[in-house]
This record gives sequence, C-alpha cells and structure tokens, in this order.
Amino acid sequence: MRDLVAAEWLKVRTLRSTWAFLAGGMAATALGALILSFLVQSYDAATPADRANFETADPTVVTMPFVMFFIGAIGAMLITSEFTTRSIGPSLLAVPQRRLLIGAKATVAGLVGLGCGALFALLAFADARLLLGDRPAPLNPWPQWTDAIPTVLCATLITLVTCLVAMGLGALVRSTAAALTTLGGLVLVAPIFAHFLPTVWQLRLASVLLPNLTPQLAGSDHPYLLSQGGAAAVAAGYVLLALLAGAISFSRRDA
Repeated sequence: MRDLVAAEWLKVRTLRSTWAFLAGGMAATALGALILSFLVQSYDAATPADRANFETADPTVVTMPFVMFFIGAIGAMLITSEFTTRSIGPSLLAVPQRRLLIGAKATVAGLVGLGCGALFALLAFADARLLLGDRPAPLNPWPQWTDAIPTVLCATLITLVTCLVAMGLGALVRSTAAALTTLGGLVLVAPIFAHFLPTVWQLRLASVLLPNLTPQLAGSDHPYLLSQGGAAAVAAGYVLLALLAGAISFSRRDA
C-alpha cells in the first residue's frame, strides 16, 4: 500500500492540471483579500449606524468555496485523468486489486485536501486578520486571533472532505467535465440557488451544503440549523456516500 500511495503521489505531482488548480486556489485567495479590502474601506467610510449592519468579513463565505472547488478538482483529476488518457488500463495491469488502487487514490486525495486546505485556510484568515485589524464586530468576527482557530481547522477539514467527495465522484462518472460540473454545482451553484428558495427551505438546504458546514462545525455564529455533531455527521455522510459509490463503480465496471 505504501508503494501504491507513493506512485499515486508521483502521478498527482506531475500532472500539469494539479499546478493549474493550485494557481486557481491562490488566485481565489488573492481575490478574496481584494474584496475584503474594499469591504473594510466601505466600513471605514460608513456612519456608526451603518457599521452596525455590516456583514461579517468571514473568508469562509467569499474565499473558501472557490478554494474548495479548485482543491477538490485535484482530487477528481486523480482518477478522471487516467480514464481520459486511457492510462487506467496499464494501472490496473500493474495493480489488479481495484480496491487497493482506489484506496491509494483516496489516501492521496485526503493528503492533498488536508495540506492544501490548511495552507489556503491559513492564508485567507491571515489576510483577513491583517485587513480587519482591531475593528469590532459585526465586521470582525474574531476579537482575538485565537478566536479564528476553530474556523481555520474546520475550513481545512471541509476542504479535505470536498477533495475526497470529488475523488469519489470522479470514480463514479469517469469524466473530468462531469466530475467538475457536479463539484461546481455542489460548492458554488447550490449555495446561490438556496438563497432564492422560501426561508424555511433555504435554511434546510443551505445547512447541508458543503461550504456551510464550516461555521456549523466550528460552532460560530450562523443562521443554519445543524449542531456541531449534526454537521460532522453530514460531512462524514458526504465522504462515505461518494467513496462507496465510486468504489462500487470502479470495482464492477470495465475500465
């Protein structure tokens, strides 16, 4: 298994798409910082009454959904790239045990999600802390920098979950376009769509969407419906369902 993981790590490291998606994550982080700087300038120019109605400058709202998409895309490409280039055949000749092969890919997807999730979450929250300074709530949700630690850890965890879900989707649909479209629908389109639903259904749908699990897991102020334990169960359900569906498809269908 160790050699399989090392081989899959070599594959993902040498894919040009991996570096392109990492650049996308960096661009999303920089763009989020730029938007936040405009928000801070607007806050400074506002009256005290208007400042009380400002939205919270939380990177999990603007930056992290795009980071989740780009890092999740790396997880999907771990397997869809092999179907696209038809290199999955030689891979299965080398490793006929399909469960071992997909297990190694899931391990690497988890490592990518964990490492990149931690990197981009730290960058996004460091930018936010520097730009917000000592401005008060509601703009600044973290009076002390230590208050942001639970949110950073949970944003990292949800990025890891997204990467594993994307890998499972890739194994299920075997198409890069289909996997990325589904992933984009989950983390970027569905949260926007939820805002147009009636309030009761808006909260029910929004509470189980991947980007919105971060504040619920962290236990920070949010309008959603799940407890921390409920959010953890939903996140685990995403991973279990996606990996199980992907593993069954990979094991039972011809390459």
